[in-house]
Amino acid sequence: MADSRAKLRRFIEDRCLITDRQFILSTGQAAGFYFDCKNATLDGSTLILIADEFLAEIDQLPEVPTVIAGLTMGADPIVAAVAMRAAQVGKATNRASIVRKKPKKHGTRNHVENEQQRGSKVVVVDDVITSGSSTHTACKKLMESGYTIVGIICLVDRQAGGVKSLETSIHCPVRSIFTSSDFGRISDASADRSATA
Repeated sequence: MADSRAKLRRFIEDRCLITDRQFILSTGQAAGFYFDCKNATLDGSTLILIADEFLAEIDQLPEVPTVIAGLTMGADPIVAAVAMRAAQVGKATNRASIVRKKPKKHGTRNHVENEQQRGSKVVVVDDVITSGSSTHTACKKLMESGYTIVGIICLVDRQAGGVKSLETSIHCPVRSIFTSSDFGRISDASADRSATA
């Protein structure tokens, strides 16, 4: 498992982490690095690694969820992959729900796709947590639909206060596979910018 996590970390650093320009984050703040994790979550081989790492983190939660869910679209590949992998290896978290940002205006008009019965224990996931606002939106809609949130897990915590905010507001464990400090290229890029300033 340690080798798989190291391989996943290298993939994210090489293929998802961008440090050569300034970015505006969803919070409106400027940042010198950005995690484009779709490059990992939409790569089949890497998605297997991601699913296994999320299942390992789910195993550490105090309560076992039977459902995995998240806000479209950052969470979509993770949600589907983890549910499928859980079914393959006989884990309990083998049902999935997706939270829409807005309900459909036609058909079922669902806000939560594949909604499970009230009281279902759910782990909420996301690719990156910055402020935690998108994850909070997903949690709010899931709670309104009767789910019991037993944990939140993200692929990368930007260490910008979002994890602490979610722990305080949702009152459940919040875990991450990686934090921004796990990626040496961020500190290297910051040092380069300081040297040329």
